[in-house]
Amino acid sequence: EIPLYLHIQVRDTGVGLTPEQCEKIFKPYEQAESSTSRKYGGTGLGLTLCDQLIQLMHGRCWVSSKVGKGSCFHLVLSLKYFHEATRH
Repeated sequence: EIPLYLHIQVRDTGVGLTPEQCEKIFKPYEQAESSTSRKYGGTGLGLTLCDQLIQLMHGRCWVSSKVGKGSCFHLVLSLKYFHEATRH
């Protein structure tokens, strides 16, 4: 068994998020700003559900962002690689 980590990044060039918005964006029913839900719809559960699923798979997710530059959402999963010779 060989440890294997998968790191996925999704970047955008949008308006970016403040550090305060980055802290709350994975909480249930939270959005970066309240006007977003009126303009684009949504409940603020999408990132919460993603975070919970990733945690169930023993991974983690986070966001890094700069206001005016965009955001990068990260997800890291810990996987197991079994070499063919070690399988039974």
